[in-house]
Amino acid sequence: MAFDYLIKVIECEPLPGYRLKVRCSDGASGVFDMSKYLERGAFKQLKALDVFNAVHLVFGVPTWSGDIDIAPERVRSDIVPCQEED
Repeated sequence: MAFDYLIKVIECEPLPGYRLKVRCSDGASGVFDMSKYLERGAFKQLKALDVFNAVHLVFGVPTWSGDIDIAPERVRSDIVPCQEED
């Protein structure tokens, strides 16, 4: 999949297992797994569940305190369609 640098995340909710339930501006929705990033740089801070669960959107970008964010085009390229029970 080619990256769409105009994509935005328009809904974002933390889930157990360091996952995010998201909906993107192109209508795609699903679950993005952040767990594989938690050993990298600033993302290590997200291992604290209270920090991870405080995710919020800043101009369509999933963001945490400490200037930590994940590119919306990465989220869009890696989401997995969610099941209704998620």
